[in-house]
Amino acid sequence: MASAIGWYGPLIDLSKASSHVGDFVQLLVFVHRSTPVQYKVSKGGEIVRTDIQVGDDTRPRFTVSLWQKQMGSLAISGDVILLQNVKVARFGDLIDARTVSCSSIVPLVHSYELMVSEDELIGNSRLGTAAKEKLKKVIGWVKANELIIRNQKQLSRNWKVLEVGEHKDCTSISEVLNLTCSCKAIFLASVGEIFLPIVWRATCEIEKEKMFISWRINSKDDGGLAEDFICTGCQLCGSPLELDRSKHALKQNSVPLYCDKSSNRLHVVSLIYQPFMLYLYDESGSLPLLVKNKAAELLFGNIPAERVYLCLEANLPVHKSSSKDVPETHYHAGGPQHGAPAEGASDIVSPSGDEMDREEKNKCHGSVDFHFVWFVMLKMLLQQGKNSPLGFEVNVDPRLDRESGRYEMVTATMPCFRNK
Repeated sequence: MASAIGWYGPLIDLSKASSHVGDFVQLLVFVHRSTPVQYKVSKGGEIVRTDIQVGDDTRPRFTVSLWQKQMGSLAISGDVILLQNVKVARFGDLIDARTVSCSSIVPLVHSYELMVSEDELIGNSRLGTAAKEKLKKVIGWVKANELIIRNQKQLSRNWKVLEVGEHKDCTSISEVLNLTCSCKAIFLASVGEIFLPIVWRATCEIEKEKMFISWRINSKDDGGLAEDFICTGCQLCGSPLELDRSKHALKQNSVPLYCDKSSNRLHVVSLIYQPFMLYLYDESGSLPLLVKNKAAELLFGNIPAERVYLCLEANLPVHKSSSKDVPETHYHAGGPQHGAPAEGASDIVSPSGDEMDREEKNKCHGSVDFHFVWFVMLKMLLQQGKNSPLGFEVNVDPRLDRESGRYEMVTATMPCFRNK
C-alpha cells in the first residue's frame, strides 16, 4: 500500500510520534485550528507558515507546521485530513511535525459530512485497510467528544457602528476581526506564536525559522535571542532608531523624525524591545498583534529591555561582550538634544550613562538576573495549550493592513476565573 501511493513512512498514532523523531510519517487527524503566520518584508516577498493543531483518538492535541503556502488552504478547521510524508521533529521538550517538499495533504471528510454515518463515510473512501480503520477511530472520537458542534457553533457578532476611541468588549477573535472602525477592543485569547522579523541582516532558508520564537525557545543550540529582541530606539513610541533596523520595521523607509507619543516631540532614546508580531488564537480564529516596546514590557512582566540586556552583558565573558551603547540624550533627525526629558519618559534613561551601566551590571551579579527571568517569561508565554487565555486591550486601526499594525497591543492582563 505504501509504495503504491508514494508513502515514505508508516501511518502512526499521534501518541507514538515521539518514537519517530527525524522520520517521515503519515498522519490521519482531525483539524482543531489553523493559524496562518505571514509577514511581508520591505524588499518584496513574504514569509508564510501555517500552524495547524490536530488530534486523533490517541492524542487530543498536536501541532503540525505547514511550510508550503498552498497547503494552508487545504487544512480547514473541523475537517479530517491525511498528512502524507511529514517529518517529526523535536525541539527541547516539544515534539511536532512539519511539511517538506515531498509532503502533501489529502482532505478526507469535511465537517458537514461528519453528520453522515461512519459506515457510509468509510465505504466511500479509497483508503487501504489500515487507513480505513484509523479513519473510523478518528470519526468516532470526534463524535464522542462533540468536536463537530464546537467547531460549527455560531459565534455572536456585533454590527453596531463604532465611534472613534470607543472601548468594545468582544467575545471572540472573530468579533475583533469584524470591527470596521477605530476603537479599543478588549477580549480573551491564547498566545500561539511570536514572530520577530529579523530582516536587517541576510538570512538563509534555515535561519528563517529563527524568526519563529517558539522554535528558538526549544532549540538548545540557538543563541543571541535577547540580542535580536533588543535594539536602540525610542522608549515612548517604540520605533527602532538604528538605521539598519528602522528601515525594515513596519515598512518604514528611514528613522522617524519625531516621536508622536512625546510632549516635546523628541525621542527618548534607550535600549528597547524590537517591534514584533504576537499571534493569538481562540476557537473562532487567529489574529496577528503588533507589539511595541511599552506593551512588550507589560507582556514580559514589567521588565524593561535595558535591564535584560545589562544583565546579559554582565554574565557574558569579556571577549564575547557586544555592548550596545545606552544613549544619554534625546533625539530627533536634526541631531541630539540635551535638556529635560519628555513627559512619560521613565527613569531608565539616566544622565550618567557609563556610570549607570557599571552600577546596573554590578546589581545583576548580586541580585535578580533579569535576563533569566525574561527568558522564563518568554518560554511560559509559548507553552501552547498549557496556559489559560490572557486578557488583551488592543488598538484597532482599520486603515492599516495586518502586517503594519492594524491591531496593536496596549495592555495584557491575567484574568481571574472563578467557579460559580
